[in-house]
Amino acid sequence: MNPQLYSNDAAWTCADLKDERWIYELETEQLRELYRAAKSLPDDETAWLDLTSTDFDLARLTPVFDRANRELERGRGFCLLRGIELRGDRDFAYRVNWVLALGLGNVIAQNANGEVIGAVEAVVQATDNGANTRGYVSNAELRFHCDGGDVASLLCVRQAPEGGMSALVSMISIHNTMLKECPHHLEVLYQGLKIFMRAEKGLDSAISEKPLPIFMPQDDGLLAFINLRLMELVYESQNENMPADKRAALDAFEEIAERPEHKFSFKLEPGDLLLTHNFTCMHKRSSFVDDPDPDKSRLMLRLWYNIPGGRVERIQAPDKRAGYFTQAPYVIKSS
Repeated sequence: MNPQLYSNDAAWTCADLKDERWIYELETEQLRELYRAAKSLPDDETAWLDLTSTDFDLARLTPVFDRANRELERGRGFCLLRGIELRGDRDFAYRVNWVLALGLGNVIAQNANGEVIGAVEAVVQATDNGANTRGYVSNAELRFHCDGGDVASLLCVRQAPEGGMSALVSMISIHNTMLKECPHHLEVLYQGLKIFMRAEKGLDSAISEKPLPIFMPQDDGLLAFINLRLMELVYESQNENMPADKRAALDAFEEIAERPEHKFSFKLEPGDLLLTHNFTCMHKRSSFVDDPDPDKSRLMLRLWYNIPGGRVERIQAPDKRAGYFTQAPYVIKSS
């Protein structure tokens, strides 16, 4: 192991984001094109899964898709599309989300049920966030983590009246800081940790056979991936303590991520679509207080996609890029 400092755009800190080049305001004609395509989707949602971007006229949106994926792959590793009019309409939001996803890449399932669009909303209590309950279904704080797929897409339909702040951090900058301040922890993170896989439909909980490297140097830069909570659950699920060197390395990693110069916090507004590259950026969410009216409660739509020909394609086996298709993929628009 011979770690080096990285100085590309993906190694950003909060001071680098003041120009707001990461926000793409959609133009009127682009929005009209998007809405036409969304309304043209079949009423039978199962038919959506057979569509591709070539089934729509997306000529005005294509440059936006290309720019977004370039920023994700070769730039800062995240961007935000703004200006989508949803008016809290859940059904229309699913339609818009699907059209955008088809334009951006290859959608993969998020769980063993085959779900391709997940509703991020509070359906369990904050305290009910155990080994087999995914955190995004509660209103509890979500610690920094990466999702599945190359890119995590999050569309804000309705925001909570209090809390629910989003935050991003560059894992490349964390690496640089660790190299300067605590390089002894990098050896542990390069070797990696095993990861806990929660029980889902048809699958029991399990622990990965091999450690997952957190930092993965490439010829064209650094890739990284981590899920702090799932790495902790490997030991908690077996009533064991995490080895001291691993615990210290993860604690240092998280402490650096939470520093004000690294942690970029903001609040998504209705009509914002946040795209985050899972192999350069981590994301998190603060706890929130929801509106008691279920028709006004916080609702985000989560989707995972892969970038064809992207950097992650080189380091992942084809079966790992296929998502969780243990069941037939599906879309559910109902609450």
